[in-house]
Order: sequence, then C-alpha cells, then structure tokens
Amino acid sequence: MSTLVDPAGIAAGHPAPLDATTHIVPVAGTTATAEALRKPETARQQRRRPHIKGTIVLPADHTWTPQDGRLLEVHDLAVEFRMREGVAYAINGVSFHLDQGETLAILGESGSGKSVTAQAIMGILDTPPGYVTGGEVRYCGTDLLTLAEKSRRKVRGAQIAMIFQDALSALNPVFTVGNQIAEMFRIHRGMNATDAQAEAVRLMERVHIPGAAQRVKAYPHQFSGGMRQRIMIAMAIALNPAILIADEPTTALDVTVQAQIMDLLKELQHESGMGMILITHDLGVVADVADRIAVMYAGRLVETAPVGPVYANPRHPYTQGLLESVPRLDTKLGEILPAIGGLPPNLLAMPSGCPFHPRCKHAIDVCRTGTPPLLQQVTANGHVACHRVDHPDVLAASHRIATVPGGAATTEGVRP
Repeated sequence: MSTLVDPAGIAAGHPAPLDATTHIVPVAGTTATAEALRKPETARQQRRRPHIKGTIVLPADHTWTPQDGRLLEVHDLAVEFRMREGVAYAINGVSFHLDQGETLAILGESGSGKSVTAQAIMGILDTPPGYVTGGEVRYCGTDLLTLAEKSRRKVRGAQIAMIFQDALSALNPVFTVGNQIAEMFRIHRGMNATDAQAEAVRLMERVHIPGAAQRVKAYPHQFSGGMRQRIMIAMAIALNPAILIADEPTTALDVTVQAQIMDLLKELQHESGMGMILITHDLGVVADVADRIAVMYAGRLVETAPVGPVYANPRHPYTQGLLESVPRLDTKLGEILPAIGGLPPNLLAMPSGCPFHPRCKHAIDVCRTGTPPLLQQVTANGHVACHRVDHPDVLAASHRIATVPGGAATTEGVRP
C-alpha cells in the first residue's frame, strides 16, 4: 500500500507510518525542502492534509471468503479529526484481527477511541471533520478503505453490521420499528413490502420480543430500553452478517436486562458462527463473553491478550488500574476503591512520550520524553506497549491484583 505523507505533518511530530512504498509529497503551498520541513503547520494546512479515499468498485458478483478463518484484519489504522481548534489524533496505529466465531472485546475509558475505531471499520465517520489517514481494514482479504462508497454500502449491514449504544437515538422516531427492520430487506434484498414486513416479524420473534406480530407497527418510544436494544439487534442481524460490532450494547440498562441482552448475543453468535467485536468498559460483561481483549488508551492499543491472562496477569499499568477499580467480594463497607488519578489526555494537545505517563505511578524519564512504546510480545499470545513492562514494580502490581483475597470472584468463569 502506498502512503501519502505530508512533510508539514512530520514537522508537527505526527508523521504517517513510513514503509518501503511511502512517498513524501508537499501540501499545496509548501515545498518538500529542509526549510519547509522545519516550518510549523498552519491550521489550514492541517485541514488540507491527504487522507484515504476509496475509489475501487467491486463487481456485482464479488464473493467474500475468510482466509484461513480470519474475517477481519486491521493494520496501523489512523484517524484524525480536523477542527478549527487543531487536529485531534483519535486513532494512532491500531492493529488487531478477528476470526470466525470469535469475540474480541475492546476496553477503555470514554474517549479512548473505541467507537471511532468501529466507525472507521464501518465507513461511517462524519467527514469532515473525521478522516482516515492511514492503515488498512481488510475484510476477507479486501482492504475496505480502498473501496468506493457504492461498494462500501454493499458491505455495510450485509457483511459487517453494528449495534449502536443509544438505541433511542439510533432508531428513527417517526417510522415504526417494523418499517425500519423491513428496510434492510427492501434495500439489500429487493423484497416487496409484504415479504419484508414478514421478515421483520420473524426477526422480532427471534430476538424474543413478545407479541411481535402486533408490536411490529409500534414506534420506538413505545418500547422499553431493553426492548429497543433488541430491535437494534434484530436490525443488525437481519442480513446474517459475518461480523457484528456491538458498541456498548448494555449502556443505561439495569443489570438484569444487561444479562438478557448479552445472553441473546451469545445465542445468536452460537447459531450463526459470526465474529463479534464487543466495545465496552464493563469488565464483568467482558469476562463472561470475550475470547480476547484489546485495551485502548488515547487512541492506542496498550495491551492485547486472551481474556484469562488479562484478568489473571495484567501487564500494562493502565490495565492494572482498570482491574484495581473493580469492586471485589472482600471489599469492606466504606472502603474507598483505588482509582486511576487524573483524566485522559486532550487529543488536541497530546503529552510527549507515552500518553499514559501523566497518570502512571511507574513512569520514569523515558516514559515522558521517549517515543511512545509499541506493542511487544510478552507472552505466547499477549502483547503490551510499555517501556517498563518487565520492571519488578510493574510485575509486583500484576501479581498483587491477581492474588488479592476475593480476586477469584472477578475471574470466575473466564475463558483461558
């Protein structure tokens, strides 16, 4: 893949990843000279940087076949938001994969880039101000970022579907839920209105909505929060996608309804064998359903591993902080839970070095001034981005979290 690099961006300290096919090209009004590289970038130049725009139109009979069971492979994904205040680097070199029948959980605080990653995969970023500036999103071997919008629309819903976190906002309030589900079949399958409505009733029954034949003509506001989320799930699975992205599917739901929604997703995944990306900050939900975990912070992956090792032996200080903040069975009444101090960084003014260093109790000079650490393999299937991953203090913190009294309750039922 050939990557366009703005030389002025290099001066700002945010170059695109270089590879053997990278070409340095000047932005309009600049020249690729040493003097130009030293000049600070203006706001207008920032907004005019090159970005990835797909142009390839796939043939109508194109087939999607997983390669050795691998459905999705994201490599060095980069997304930025160009605003008057400056450029926010929301995603910085994120890489992961998803296999058939697998559940990958993406964890992190609000603002860490989880939802933006999902939107970039789906091709639904608001542009402007959001732009994909680098990387690849390969579905069944085809880079979706190179496809024209006409071809991306054929992938959306039919191959990769998404459940949005706020069902009331995602559903159109002036159309019945049956009409909104049936639209999937009318647009993608060319069904007539009667057959599409019958499919809508079938899907509502499949997601366990009682009285589906009567409620198909109801409007979103006439359903409870849990039922609206089931409607969203019905719309997402309508065309039997190979990948389902669930973005905070249990947000604002009570504990009982959360369990019902997660049980439903597991049931549907077992029936169809689809891969699922679960975006959440709920560590309890992840422990029960995920196969692998990817922890995000400030637009970067800081730790990836199978779910069992992450809970039993967290290696990154941020992951350790997340787990330490979870209530345990032995927590005494009135005891204050440990918390990660400070706030996530401002993406318009990222700190130098590791983005987590202002909040990290293990940070040293190299963390503050050095190049942000890359993911490095620390176990057979685990990768961590930390300069001090093997330091005795970090290892001791990992051991303490895994062996505290009552800690087994946190990892009970977790897959190895």
